[in-house]
Amino acid sequence: MFEFLVFEHHIPISLIVTGLAVAVGSAVFSFLRFLPGDWRNLFLFVIRMAFLALLGWCLLLPQLRHSMTETIKPRFLVAVDTSASMKVLPSKNLTTNRWMVAQDVLRQPWVKRLTAECAVDVFPFDRELGAPMSPAQVLDLAPQGQSSLLRDSLRKMLERYRGQNVAGVLLLSDGLDTREVHDDWARESWPCPIYTVRLEPQVEWDGEPDVHVDSIDTPRRVVVSWDTKLTAVVSGQGIKGEAFNVQLFKDGELIQEVPTQLPAEGGSREVSFRLEHPLVGNFIYTVKVPPLPRETQTNDNVFAVNVQVVDSKNRVLYLEGVPRWESKYLVRALKANKTITPLAFIQGPNKKFITFGERGSMTLEVTEQQLGLYKIVVLGDLKGEVLGEERAAALLKFVENGGSLMLLGGANAWGAEGFQTTALRRLLPFTRPWSEAIQEGQFEVKLTDEGRSHAVFARGTNNLQKLPPVLSLIGGARLSAGAVSLVDAHTPAGDQPVLVAQKFGQGKVAAVLTDSLWKWQLNAGEESPPYNRFWNQILEWLSPSETEVDKFEIDLFADVDQLYLDEAIQLKARVSAANDELPSSLKVICELQKPDQRKLSLDMAAQTVTAASGKTYPGFGVEFRAEAPGLYKAVARTEIKDQKVESAPYSFFIKAFTPETAPKPINTALLQLLAEQSEGRFLDPSEVSRVLSDLKITTREEERIEYQSLWHSWWVIACLMSLLSLEWIIRKVRNMA
Repeated sequence: MFEFLVFEHHIPISLIVTGLAVAVGSAVFSFLRFLPGDWRNLFLFVIRMAFLALLGWCLLLPQLRHSMTETIKPRFLVAVDTSASMKVLPSKNLTTNRWMVAQDVLRQPWVKRLTAECAVDVFPFDRELGAPMSPAQVLDLAPQGQSSLLRDSLRKMLERYRGQNVAGVLLLSDGLDTREVHDDWARESWPCPIYTVRLEPQVEWDGEPDVHVDSIDTPRRVVVSWDTKLTAVVSGQGIKGEAFNVQLFKDGELIQEVPTQLPAEGGSREVSFRLEHPLVGNFIYTVKVPPLPRETQTNDNVFAVNVQVVDSKNRVLYLEGVPRWESKYLVRALKANKTITPLAFIQGPNKKFITFGERGSMTLEVTEQQLGLYKIVVLGDLKGEVLGEERAAALLKFVENGGSLMLLGGANAWGAEGFQTTALRRLLPFTRPWSEAIQEGQFEVKLTDEGRSHAVFARGTNNLQKLPPVLSLIGGARLSAGAVSLVDAHTPAGDQPVLVAQKFGQGKVAAVLTDSLWKWQLNAGEESPPYNRFWNQILEWLSPSETEVDKFEIDLFADVDQLYLDEAIQLKARVSAANDELPSSLKVICELQKPDQRKLSLDMAAQTVTAASGKTYPGFGVEFRAEAPGLYKAVARTEIKDQKVESAPYSFFIKAFTPETAPKPINTALLQLLAEQSEGRFLDPSEVSRVLSDLKITTREEERIEYQSLWHSWWVIACLMSLLSLEWIIRKVRNMA
């Protein structure tokens, strides 16, 4: 420990010295001038000088600084799994289960050595992370937890010690997480080494065979015609490597069957199925493993999910040739438009096409059936031979049947070998000398009379009555019968069309006669460039008329989609309005359909709900605890201003068992991955004491500084007051002014 005298005054030292010098000089002058020749007056002078000296000391704000260096021990954490699976025995030949091995590890000499050099905290966990204990206290616990949330418990434990010096973590667990389907979470970044232990030897499981479907992973809401993948995790033991079938049912009908195998010692496998969604609706997909010979526990051989197939409104298909500035900015504009679902094919290197957006079942064939799933098609700068006659014919029929076609064009599309050489020539809204080159320059543009009143350019505060110039022009265009020009460019030869539109069959066609429209995105001096506004408004006009979007919407969700009996699920709902016009009081009902098709209505209470993004909203919630296994479907309903509002269905599956009671080998792969990703080690029980005893423990020294004020101590104040009082008393006794 070191002590230093420091002064904390903020007034310049020269100013303090000057003030004290003036005070001392005044005192000396006063005593010499008015109180000379008497030794008793000298005593008053000494008192005054002592007071000024002490006052000067206080003005310097003296403090005594104590500097101490402390040695901070690092932390060593131990996470002990107390779930029921720790009592499992894979073979009758084994006499010690996983919990016994974990207890033996906690009795090894490493505990004494690390306790001397570290602060050792032991955390039991199963469904929740317990309070820290000593190693001796954990030995008295029993593994009885009905689920184990390994990932969540590790995260919570390490979060408590964020920023502290943690030497490492010893994980005593079988690696079985009852919530996490995959082991990829172990690849996360970990702040300290994690040492995992093989609590069970690699032996062949004996006893009766048992197979169970642990989970299903598939999108629960998909767009019609899209193909998706359903992945089921199947695990078991006692099968001795024999093959068995995994079946997939759709609404009770068997549609696929896949053979698979498990390791001889038991374990897990992923089985994948490809799902086609040709129709809109709600469909129940069930994964089932037929009971094996001698298998008695069969209530865990089935898992079901509900998949909602919807039709996406205003899907837009964009086909473009070689990337150009127009395609760059248009793809951005399409992605930014929240009212459409865009898909773009753009020609990349080696004439291969790159896709942007959800492709689904769409291919470059662009068949009539595929086009039936889209509302708008945008064609870029493509030659006729690249587009192809078959695709052109399909696009022609697409427009005749009510679709909308936007022709961007360019040198290739509007040239002699462009669209006019295909079946699209029938719907082109103009003709021109196709061999004529594109005109370059700066051309001022203006709305025509038809354009000023057209829906594309007259939309309240978002109107586009004034447009920037264009730098190129497809000249010589003459409008077809029924076509109108919405935007004209002023040229020396007169006004020429830039944007032309017409109806064809039951659909709409629009053509852009410049390849520099993208320049509008760079237009300076405007908060919102006209490029995005133009595309948003013309896409809205091109969209076929739809029924009016619901004014109110309700969203139903939960944080889990699979549970076990006796576990509770929190169902939450959020009601929203297009213009935030929600009544102050709402009654929301959650209707649950049970596996036996009976329905139950639950009142949802008003509460603050948290969405998946982490943002909180005012909403509604209700807790439900299932009493029977199977697939449950929930729908939230309310009534606002005589309008009935219903949410999309939300489904969750209740398992009849907890995997903690089903025999299952330890997840060696996960334990090894955790150790590898955190730069720890995967150890046999016999290695734990040696490895942990050899850990290099680095202590950390921290300097702690304390300040003790010397100027406002009680004795300093007492001295000042005493000196003043003594001088006053002497003056009073001697009748001095």
